[in-house]
Amino acid sequence: MAAVGLSKRLLSSLRNRRSVAVRFYSDQSFPKLTTHYTVVSRETDPRWKDVDMTRDVDEVDVVIVGGGPAGMSAAIRLKQLAAANGLNDEFHVCLVEKAAEIGGHTLSGACIEPRALNELIPDWKEKGAPLNTPVKGDKFAYLTEKYRFPIPVLPGMPHYNHGNYIVRLGNLVKWLGEQAESLGVEIYPGCAASEILLHEDGSVKGIATNDVGIAKDGSPKATFQR
Repeated sequence: MAAVGLSKRLLSSLRNRRSVAVRFYSDQSFPKLTTHYTVVSRETDPRWKDVDMTRDVDEVDVVIVGGGPAGMSAAIRLKQLAAANGLNDEFHVCLVEKAAEIGGHTLSGACIEPRALNELIPDWKEKGAPLNTPVKGDKFAYLTEKYRFPIPVLPGMPHYNHGNYIVRLGNLVKWLGEQAESLGVEIYPGCAASEILLHEDGSVKGIATNDVGIAKDGSPKATFQR
C-alpha cells in the first residue's frame, strides 16, 4: 500500500507542476545553399553578373530523352527507317541520358519476352545480346499461414514464361546503346534534360540540358558551361 500511496503522490505532483519549454537556437546567419536558378534567380544574383549565359546549340532531326529500353529502341528503329529510305547520313538522331554511362541507372532484373527484340534486331543472338538465361520452368503457388497450394501454370496464362529470358536490364540497355551507335545515333551520357524549349505558338522546339560547373552555394565555377 505504501508503494501505491507513493505513486499517487507522485502523479499528483506531476499534474500540478507547470512545464516550461525553453527554445535554444543560434542567431548566426548562414548563406542559403542552392544549386538551382529557380530558387535564387540569376538575374538578381550579383555572382552571375558577368557570366556568359550563351548556350551551345546542336540542331538534330529527332532528340530522345532517356536511354532506357524504350528510348534506345526508338532511336534504333528511327535509324533503321532512315537507312531503308536512303536518308541515314542526312537524318540525325540524338539521345541524352542522365546516367554517366548507358545502363547505369537501369538496375532492375526482368523476365523478357523476346518478340519485340526479334522484330527490332532479328539477328540479336549473333550480335551478342546479353540474353543468356532462358526460363526453364515456372512455379506459382497460393500461400496461407501454414500451407502452400501449388497452382499449375499453363500456356496462355500471364505467368507462363517458357521461351522468355531472365536478364539484367542494365546489360541489355548497354548492348542496345552499342547497336544504336553502330547505326549512327549520337548518344550523350551524363546529360540530363532539364528544360523543354517551346516555340512562340507553344509547340515543342527542343530541350535544354543541365548546366554544369555550379558550386553548392549556387555560384558559378570557372568550369561553368551551359
